[in-house]
Amino acid sequence: MLKLKLSSLLLLVVACSDDAVESSESTDSPAPHSDSLEIEDARARTSRPPHANSAAFMTLLNHGPDDLVLVGVKTRRAKVSELHTMLHEDGKMKMRRVKRLVVPSKGELVLKPGADHLMFFELDKAWRDGDDLQLTLLFAKYPEQTITLKVEK
Repeated sequence: MLKLKLSSLLLLVVACSDDAVESSESTDSPAPHSDSLEIEDARARTSRPPHANSAAFMTLLNHGPDDLVLVGVKTRRAKVSELHTMLHEDGKMKMRRVKRLVVPSKGELVLKPGADHLMFFELDKAWRDGDDLQLTLLFAKYPEQTITLKVEK
């Protein structure tokens, strides 16, 4: 029993040493860094009466070695925030909620009208041209990214 405890203690000491930290930093799958993601052309659409919903669009550029998976979005300005895509069904374009959108490694995800986008329901008040809007993008295995964008017509 004492031998097992000493072995466990020795493993703990080795795991906490500087050498162990250096070797864990040089693994093949490093944790993503906040400089892996770049966001361009971020904007939100003005709301229309009765000011019940709006959408946001942008281009997300992934400079990192791993795909980034967008799993959600939040803002204080809407009760409901969702990821959406557009699909052709029965000869018509239909908007559908999705659980995730992928920003490919060394690639981009374009969020635009008529395609993948961020959707907001039950707005706090009208989103007017020129308003600043703060959004937080939620990723799997990547830090949240809070951005401020303009509302446009």
